[in-house]
Amino acid sequence: METKNPKKSKRKFKQTKPLVKLALNNGWTQPEIAETCRTQQSVVSAWSKGTKQGTEQQLKPLLEIFGHKLRRNSFRVYWCIDSETQEKTFHKVEGTVVLNQVFYDARRADHRLVKKIPKQKLVVHHQGENTFRVIFQNRLTFRNSNEELESMVEDAIWNSTISEQYELTELLNIIDKYAESSLVEYPSDSNTLPFIARQALLNHGFAIDGVVEYPAIW
Repeated sequence: METKNPKKSKRKFKQTKPLVKLALNNGWTQPEIAETCRTQQSVVSAWSKGTKQGTEQQLKPLLEIFGHKLRRNSFRVYWCIDSETQEKTFHKVEGTVVLNQVFYDARRADHRLVKKIPKQKLVVHHQGENTFRVIFQNRLTFRNSNEELESMVEDAIWNSTISEQYELTELLNIIDKYAESSLVEYPSDSNTLPFIARQALLNHGFAIDGVVEYPAIW
């Protein structure tokens, strides 16, 4: 028998409003949505206005029907260029971006900061339920001069490696190891990334083991 995860049942679904809009645009009425999600019409009205968010458990019936359309509206395109063959591989990654962290090389002259060059980047997509995918990125450079590529399209300047799917605990372990091993040249980022990642995930409604909570009383 499947056991319910109490943390999951209480987690707010950030895309409640667009999900409800998809159902309404498909001909559903607010009373029908309320009955399907086992709630009141006034709650559905608040969902459609964006003043309240439902939980993933409440919205599960709608996600099963309209989730694929919601995913199509939330994706990013990445590419990888092989350093030897220059072969290009393009990737479309669906899911809400919950972490988008850039790491800069501080270029200095006479001990003065000249400019900050983005050199590495870490992007995390939430792909539904308790699954995430990580995009490890390095700045693309010209082969002959080693100068960084520039573009008005920010995603075009990065060489990307797409990870497998991870659950939340695995994701945090991967991020912590990345901070320790891949950010040696950026000591401040290496030390602060574990905090930044957990803060971003908490802000998106995910419950994280080991975080001491001090809830308010309303």
